Amino acid sequence: MKIGENIKKLRELKNYTQLYLADELGISLSGYGKIERDQTEITMARLLKIAAILEEDLFTLIHFNGNDVFKPTKNTNGHAKGPEANHASQDLQNQLIQKYKEENEYLKDLVRQLMDKK
Repeated sequence: MKIGENIKKLRELKNYTQLYLADELGISLSGYGKIERDQTEITMARLLKIAAILEEDLFTLIHFNGNDVFKPTKNTNGHAKGPEANHASQDLQNQLIQKYKEENEYLKDLVRQLMDKK
């Protein structure tokens, strides 16, 4: 599992710099770079903080597949369609957003339950 790659893709989608994330996490730029390159162990607390900074949920950090977001629609001969490709891509993005919102709410509920047990 390449969580660092997922974090990088999500960071880039939001147009955040590595420096911004490093500052928000209170770590060095090189330390943050190691996270994106999967060269360091990431604690659950740090993952949750990264998720909060990126305004995403933990599930998304772990399972995000940027290829789904940018995958063009193809016709029967394998070529991307013209204007329809953009529309289909937008539909896919909207479906993914809805899916992630639902998963986000589910995971927030789980975290609340875990925090209430402490």
